[in-house]
Amino acid sequence: MRLTGIMLAAGKSSRMGRDKLSIVMPDGRCLAAWTLEAALNSDLEKVICVVKPEDSLAWIPSMWLNAASYGCSLDMRTKLQIAICTDHAYGMAMSLHCGILSAMAYRPDGVMMILADQPLLQAKDINRVAESLAANKLCDYAAATDGGGGKPPVAFREHMLVPLLSLSGDEGARKIMRNAKYAGVYVSLPEFSFWDADTEPELECILDYVKGIR
Repeated sequence: MRLTGIMLAAGKSSRMGRDKLSIVMPDGRCLAAWTLEAALNSDLEKVICVVKPEDSLAWIPSMWLNAASYGCSLDMRTKLQIAICTDHAYGMAMSLHCGILSAMAYRPDGVMMILADQPLLQAKDINRVAESLAANKLCDYAAATDGGGGKPPVAFREHMLVPLLSLSGDEGARKIMRNAKYAGVYVSLPEFSFWDADTEPELECILDYVKGIR
């Protein structure tokens, strides 16, 4: 199944109070680079990284950034595309729209939404969600879960792009998953896979976990 990943990296970091994407992790790389690495190492055919116009992209390692495209590239060696969302200030839905419209140029079988601030997510987690959607052909989507409903990463079949494009403001994929007209399958992932760096205490939990396994 040909899936295009959409990594949402155009948030305001308002709860953190500083740019969380560029927070330096114990290995010297930036926090969002960990998430991007998982996406690029996964079986996703393409990865579209949605960013703000003012983003310097300094958080992306140069070897990936130098090989990235800034528009549709049918060159299979170019896996990463940077998509600039000029409407990001109007809410998450605008970033999602930007990613979907970019993804449609590749005519994928579906898209997978990934949040940039979940650095403990691994390529194998992304692959498990993708494989679940491929295996459950009657489902409209496949989502990760920790037992509390569907959460990103979440993959949607191609026919779900229209409902996703109907979202507005800060509405996210969760609204689609809560709609009883759509059927989904859920993939259990370890609790730490969902840890995001929205606040300083949440960041400390992530850093403590990483230091404990290094």
